[in-house]
Amino acid sequence: KHKRAIKTNMPKPLCGLLRCGSCNMMITGENQVKRQKNGNIHHYVYYHCTKKRKNASRCPEPHIRQELLDGQLSDLLNKYALPDSWVLTLNKLLADDEQKAEQSTGVFITAAQERIGNLQGKLQRLLDSYLDQDIEREIYLQKKAELMSEKKSLEEQNSKLTLANNAWVEPMRKWIKRANSICNITVSDDLLAKKSLCLEIFGSNLFLKNKKAQPTAAPNA
Repeated sequence: KHKRAIKTNMPKPLCGLLRCGSCNMMITGENQVKRQKNGNIHHYVYYHCTKKRKNASRCPEPHIRQELLDGQLSDLLNKYALPDSWVLTLNKLLADDEQKAEQSTGVFITAAQERIGNLQGKLQRLLDSYLDQDIEREIYLQKKAELMSEKKSLEEQNSKLTLANNAWVEPMRKWIKRANSICNITVSDDLLAKKSLCLEIFGSNLFLKNKKAQPTAAPNA
């Protein structure tokens, strides 16, 4: 006996990305086969509303070919792409800003360290005066608290500046690289990469209405 062929319809790469602009249901994809009289067979992938909302009338939204949807998504992504010429300019500006930030931060840290050293000296002299009984205990404690407070404040600022120095540079570099990579992805046939980018940029706010992908649902006519 011959085994009966089981018809399968594997999940399509852009499934789970868009919602229907009319009824807010998810957009799904399916294979369609067109057989011509001359014997040629063409395979297509169409995306359409799942139409699974209970107690709802038939969804009026038409289906859309995968190639057309692919092009629309690429157009949307290209609005966030960074061309190579911009990358060179931005990286140069970033390097200049990084150098200036390091210089200005370095000046403050050096000055703060000198001040901390001076305060440490004052604290030692204050302690010596107290031990020699040149000043009263109350005055000693008051002056010590003032000097310790200033010293602690400077040390905290120093620590924050050291940790935060150019902390913004690396995330900026990553953003430039990521935005530039969009250019390569949009001209490729990698639908999963485009889906991943769309989810990253638009989240769940991508809709399909009147055979057009858009970041927000258009109002019903």
